[in-house]
Amino acid sequence: MMKIKLIAPREQREDTLSSPFKLQRVNLPLLAALIPSGHTVTIVDEAFAPDDTNQDVDLVGITVMTDLVLRAYHIADTYRRKAVKVVMGGIHPTVLPDEALGHADAVVVGEAEGVWPRLVSDAASGKLQRLYRAGKMTDLQGLPKPRRDLFPGTKGAGYVPIPIGVEAARGCPYDCEFCSIGQTLGHQYRVRPVQEVIAEIESIDSPHLFFVDDALGLNRNAAKKLFTEMIPLRRLWLGQGTVSLAEDVELLRLMRRSGCLGLLIGFESVQKGTQNEVRKIKNLRIDFYEAMHRFHSEGFGILGAFVFGFDYENKDVFGQTLEFVMKSRMDCVELRILTPYPGTRLYDRLLSEGRLFEPAWWLRGYP
Repeated sequence: MMKIKLIAPREQREDTLSSPFKLQRVNLPLLAALIPSGHTVTIVDEAFAPDDTNQDVDLVGITVMTDLVLRAYHIADTYRRKAVKVVMGGIHPTVLPDEALGHADAVVVGEAEGVWPRLVSDAASGKLQRLYRAGKMTDLQGLPKPRRDLFPGTKGAGYVPIPIGVEAARGCPYDCEFCSIGQTLGHQYRVRPVQEVIAEIESIDSPHLFFVDDALGLNRNAAKKLFTEMIPLRRLWLGQGTVSLAEDVELLRLMRRSGCLGLLIGFESVQKGTQNEVRKIKNLRIDFYEAMHRFHSEGFGILGAFVFGFDYENKDVFGQTLEFVMKSRMDCVELRILTPYPGTRLYDRLLSEGRLFEPAWWLRGYP
């Protein structure tokens, strides 16, 4: 029997802003549910509290995103100095497995569900391999209910409740140049069986949910069935999706009736030249102002996400973005700098054009 710890790192620098919004994630509780019986499991999410590396464990699993890679490597190195086996997975080790293997005993490439039980068994028998490749995308039918009983956080900061993450679908078909989702979740949009999602929601005590799907509702028929089934459950939820959700008023109304309070919508850029390059908004049949009108008409709060730095943008983009935000009465905004994450076509293009001053910028603590 092994003592297994699953960790989601979080930057521990004092000069970083701390958001009051926290989310009870899905990935680590799901992996915990896939661990063969006989092992003890704990989950650490550093969004709530830093990891205690002095705890007695046999195997540590760390999920790694590029912007948190230095923290993840620090945690991994600390455990390995104590002769604890460390496994890394997630988007960064998937696109840069050789780099990650410099800080881990094993790396999972791709979605972990298909290889995780075998990896744990290998570790228990002292036969841990260096690399575990998923090979194919996970069949989302029949997934176990995540071990949410292991999650450390249940209370939000002040008045902000912690929503429980729920996954209804995976993947994104758009393959935008700056996005790395396709590297781990694929470009095929896969939908979980509606009744399995409903059963999972019914098992959650909290009324507050967050759909972690990167592109909620792309399969309109499945989404409408799901939200119709959710209406009697009387839950309150948030989610994230594309502007194209506003094209389907029937869908919006079902979302509202099922308890949707607000959405993060990726507008990305207000300038037409850039919009033609961002695949998820290139073929919209609705303009941004009309989309905002429909979202607000159905009662949704909207957090609009924008990215600055595309090649086709000019300096007018800042004033135009502010004008759109103010005139549309957007409820909240998220502003980001275009960042060449490894594994994206943007990174490959800028590298080939000689435009990256620091190719491995994530190892220097940028952005």
